[in-house]
Amino acid sequence: MKIGYTIFLTGLLAACNSSSSPIASTDSAYKTVVPNTPLIDAEKYVGTLPCADCEGIDVSLQLNRDSSYALNLEYKGNGDDSTNNSFKETGAWSIHGNDTLYLTASKGSVTKYFKSDTALMQLDGDGNRITGPLADNYILHKR
Repeated sequence: MKIGYTIFLTGLLAACNSSSSPIASTDSAYKTVVPNTPLIDAEKYVGTLPCADCEGIDVSLQLNRDSSYALNLEYKGNGDDSTNNSFKETGAWSIHGNDTLYLTASKGSVTKYFKSDTALMQLDGDGNRITGPLADNYILHKR
């Protein structure tokens, strides 16, 4: 009986200490959990992204320590009505692997970035680096 009880307790302790696989969900009630994720203090990134029908999109991204973010977008030179050229988005951020930042907007859309020590490089919809002559225009610099 003692041996059975010892095996049971050992199994229970092992289950409590085992690392679980990351949880990924588009449901805003869940956050992606990645073991050994580097902590990010409050960080701000800025830049101007290309725009098909305007002069550019000024971007200001605030990453908060609580895994929330605030994104401000201002479309420059877009149309006659300049009052509708600014947009705000909020949501949650998470790190996948060592260097991929996911921004999950409150409405569910996901934007991915490659994160370095000094900048964020926007990735395409499949999570690949943007290449070509405009690739350097998809970088937000840490402020």
